[in-house]
Amino acid sequence: MNQKRLLPISVVLLMAVAFFLLISAFRNDSILFDNDLKVEKKKTISGYNYTIFTATTSKLDISLTRPAKTDATILLCTAGAFTDLQNFTVDGLYIDHGKVLNKTKINNSLGGAIKIINGACEIFPTEKGKLLTDSLINFVVAKNGSLFQQIQMVENGAGAKYKDVKLFQRRAIVKLKGNKIAVIESYENITLSAFTTDLIELGALDALYVDMGAWDEGWYKNPSDNKIMTIGRMKTQTDKQCNWVVFKMK
Repeated sequence: MNQKRLLPISVVLLMAVAFFLLISAFRNDSILFDNDLKVEKKKTISGYNYTIFTATTSKLDISLTRPAKTDATILLCTAGAFTDLQNFTVDGLYIDHGKVLNKTKINNSLGGAIKIINGACEIFPTEKGKLLTDSLINFVVAKNGSLFQQIQMVENGAGAKYKDVKLFQRRAIVKLKGNKIAVIESYENITLSAFTTDLIELGALDALYVDMGAWDEGWYKNPSDNKIMTIGRMKTQTDKQCNWVVFKMK
């Protein structure tokens, strides 16, 4: 075979090898990305069914702008704090990466909060807002951290008591053993009491509610194929959602 024929064959082979390496790299990146999110289905003694979302290396974060489904760093997105129905902004104290909102509008009917610093979170009681002091706020701001108020359902493995008996699909941010963070969602419409009891059975040490009902729209990226899967069933006020919680890859 002469050199004139060898040259184009060599070029074709080099292009084929380069293409194969490119595809392989893409697939490896996809696998690494997909495998970070774990989605489990469990049924509790009560008979209710739950979906549990956990991520190995991803961190919890918040956003005041709607997260893009095309953002490759986000694995899961859900509503966070309640929305004030008077002005459709965040209900209660909210700290967004060191920026304080609603400092004078602490919601004294909410007994819990979550602070997030460098992706690590702490769910804690506020004694109906009394513990959201200037000292705490300044600490979170100095760390460029985030915070919002919500219903704390579980504290140190003990469940809260409720008068509310309305039936809704439920969702919560949960701290499990080993400082592991999960988002747990019920399949059925249930009461807060039933949800709290089941969260404890599922291993919750601390649990904080996230906005549901008409504000329940969220999504995650399916670990098997990276396709967007929506969560939440009502979604009638989703256009008015004003804040979100995400699992975000670093």
